[in-house]
Amino acid sequence: MKFKDLLILGLLAVISFPVIYIGALFMTGNAHIEFLNKADKQKEGEKKEFAFIRQSARKDSLAASQSHAFLALEKSRADIESEKEKLQTQEERMAMLQQELENVKTELTRKKKELEQVVAQSSELDRKRIAQLAKVYGAMRAAEAAQILETLDEDLAVTILTAINDDRQKAKIFAALPAEKAASLSQRMGKR
Repeated sequence: MKFKDLLILGLLAVISFPVIYIGALFMTGNAHIEFLNKADKQKEGEKKEFAFIRQSARKDSLAASQSHAFLALEKSRADIESEKEKLQTQEERMAMLQQELENVKTELTRKKKELEQVVAQSSELDRKRIAQLAKVYGAMRAAEAAQILETLDEDLAVTILTAINDDRQKAKIFAALPAEKAASLSQRMGKR
């Protein structure tokens, strides 16, 4: 290309750019031409007020759709914030419940230890009581001891008979008991 051709192309570009730009403005609705007749010119001369330019229908529809989209976006943001607050409230409630659960667990552990101590003391007292009863029944005459043991619960009677150290006394008591009761107690003692 020659310098002359380049110069012509540059002038054409400089001249055609404003024409193309103005055409694009008219096509998009951003620019428009209004022609006033003489009556309108006289009215404008009298009023001399500022008038807002009405936007085209296309611009109005775009603004409306954008405002609807904006409102929907704001609504969804508000919903999200509301859900965040609900979740935070639930998390705080769960933390409180978890702390309360830990406190209850600690209290239950403490109560369990206390109960174990009470049971240990109770079983120790039971052993002492059974030992005393065994001494008493061991010192009694066999017929009297058998008569009393016959009325007792079989588990208690077996426990007392087991605790009697004197095998002769045990034998005399068994001999004094009715045969069925002696057999039942012997069978239970054998299972222990």
